[in-house]
Amino acid sequence: MFFESLRGRTVIITGAAGGIGTPLTHLCQKVGADLLLLDCDEPRLKQLRADLNGSTRIRSEATDLPNFRHCQHLVGLAPSPPIALVNLAGVFEPDHGDDDRDVWDRAMNHNLRNARDMCLAIAEAVPAGELGRIVLTSSLAANRGAFDHYSYSAAKAGLLGLTRAFSKRFAPHIVVNSICPGIIMTGMPDRVLADRRDRVLSEIPLRRFGEPEEVANVIMFLISDAASYVSGQSINIDGGTING
Repeated sequence: MFFESLRGRTVIITGAAGGIGTPLTHLCQKVGADLLLLDCDEPRLKQLRADLNGSTRIRSEATDLPNFRHCQHLVGLAPSPPIALVNLAGVFEPDHGDDDRDVWDRAMNHNLRNARDMCLAIAEAVPAGELGRIVLTSSLAANRGAFDHYSYSAAKAGLLGLTRAFSKRFAPHIVVNSICPGIIMTGMPDRVLADRRDRVLSEIPLRRFGEPEEVANVIMFLISDAASYVSGQSINIDGGTING
């Protein structure tokens, strides 16, 4: 019942071919949503499209979301009027030294600036009279900080501010929320866990790492009618780490 508003309407997913984007895409297809899938990894994006079978209308584009004008163009590719944006695109790169500005610039560009551009682009496209949904992907690092990923932490913290600001700017036409996943088994945290897996695991009250599908389920709630009065919020998906 709660997902009926998505049937035949486009959900735009950036980072669609990633560890969380893939199960989310399948869930959206299952409820009959149309899809605009965006990802910079063209081979994985093509494979994702090949794996999707059913009546869902799908468009996809390999892109790294270079600027606002291009984001406007991408939103225009939607197979039906867009009702939701889920921004999963981002990079996770350690800081190599205090004088290395390249890591900082990439973190801000691919985690924060692209989210801003996509939000502004979809805000123009959600049909009048409809309630649009935006979900931004922050991180546990935004709440706790990571000494060896401070550029990433700063960019993800910026997304929390963007969530609060856009929830006011776009109201009452669009609700805007963010998620803060902890350690999710997508392959992305493998490098971090290589030498400190046991210590990290000991800090999680549920004593396990999260699965991509568990994050995708929360996103589905946030873009559904069940969350129509939820806006400006950040949802932690971390097994209780923040409160542990």
